[in-house]
Amino acid sequence: MLIFDSIFASGKKSPPSGAPVTWTARTPGFTGTINSVGYGNGLWVAIGASGALMTVANPTQAWSSGSPGWGTYIKPSLAYYNGKWATVSGDNIFGVSDPTGAWTNSYYSHPSTWVGVAYGNGYWVAVGQTGKLRTATDPTSTWTSRTSGFGTTNINGVAYGNGNWVAVGYSGKIYTATDPTGTWSAATSSGFGTNAIYGVGYGNGNWVAVGYLGRIYTATDPTGTWSAAAASGFTHTIQNVAYGNGSWVAVGGSNASFDKLSTAIDPTGTWTSRTSGFGVDDIIKNIACGNNIWVAVGGDTTTLMSTAVPGI
Repeated sequence: MLIFDSIFASGKKSPPSGAPVTWTARTPGFTGTINSVGYGNGLWVAIGASGALMTVANPTQAWSSGSPGWGTYIKPSLAYYNGKWATVSGDNIFGVSDPTGAWTNSYYSHPSTWVGVAYGNGYWVAVGQTGKLRTATDPTSTWTSRTSGFGTTNINGVAYGNGNWVAVGYSGKIYTATDPTGTWSAATSSGFGTNAIYGVGYGNGNWVAVGYLGRIYTATDPTGTWSAAAASGFTHTIQNVAYGNGSWVAVGGSNASFDKLSTAIDPTGTWTSRTSGFGVDDIIKNIACGNNIWVAVGGDTTTLMSTAVPGI
């Protein structure tokens, strides 16, 4: 893998693209489930259920423990932009420049239960249960409460792309905004009915939302009507979705399911189920792509992490 990285970094070959087909189980050194993973500024960061944080430049190699200085609460989301990281945990929102050191607890309120965080166009946005939404221009500084439009409905995820913010949650709700500090408006139709939406992402002109019973819906305009993909490759809940290197990857599953991971080049068409490297009793919680490699995390009893190269 180091040879692979050096070849593409040297410019002798173009970075690979296409669906990641072959996934390899890894042993990063965590005890228990890994809930979130992200890439930025040459570094991979993963956070486990016990609050443990580990980092590495190449995710196929040995991971090193960080010293974040926080508690053991689950941190289900992680975001990076321009030298800053953010994560959320229970009642707290954390920010930092160096993810290997102590993180700043930049916001606390009980009860809150924050579940998602993302960056876009000058703003960081954190979302959580009972419709909570806050914004910041610096994740280590002040977070300001905003009206999300969800009322008391839980928000499960948030993403930015092509001038739009999109938040998704229970009861099939999708709300959008061009300015996250202003008015959030309901999409015309999410397609999910009253069923939960757990994840959302943007890439290559398409928005993709995933959730209950393996449903995948897409839109080019997130404010309008979302349409079902031809086939998702899942029958159980999809936890998350991401785009990178010309491909989409959706992850999830259940403890009694082989539904773990599926990929697509065109998200509106048929998604292809892949062998993920995770065990039957493992659930994949999160997925990210960076520096020409995909990393999936989760686990329960067998596998906590799996990696793949785009197009291979």
